[in-house]
Amino acid sequence: MIDKNVDIKSKINIDDNSKVVHASSFGVGGNNEEIRLIVINNKLVNDGDDIELINESDLQITMNYNTAIKLNKLLNKYIAQNK
Repeated sequence: MIDKNVDIKSKINIDDNSKVVHASSFGVGGNNEEIRLIVINNKLVNDGDDIELINESDLQITMNYNTAIKLNKLLNKYIAQNK
């Protein structure tokens, strides 16, 4: 998926050897049998004056509903303890 709403118009060059240092979001989906957690990296790429924000996902974690419920309880407990 490419987000073409990034409006940067100057001659900015991004080093091709740069690395993503932040996974900015997680997607959650599923069906009647499983839950999927999708890790999404955002990165900027440029071609001359055109800069695009690319959303890419190389990692999906698939779990059954019981595991997802346990993960939810664990995360809620962690959040409550660290407010």
